[in-house]
Amino acid sequence: MEKINEKNNLYDQFLKYSYADLKELFKKAKTKEEQDFYITLSEIVLQKEQERVIGKN
Repeated sequence: MEKINEKNNLYDQFLKYSYADLKELFKKAKTKEEQDFYITLSEIVLQKEQERVIGKN
């Protein structure tokens, strides 16, 4: 595995995606596994937004 670059980590990449972006990636997914991946990420985005709206964060 390549050395992980702290300036370009996966979490920072994830934060750049909106729910709409992830929904579009889901539509373009070629496999069920890829769809599951994008659904999981979109659920995290929705959860964070829900927490923000209800004031937990």
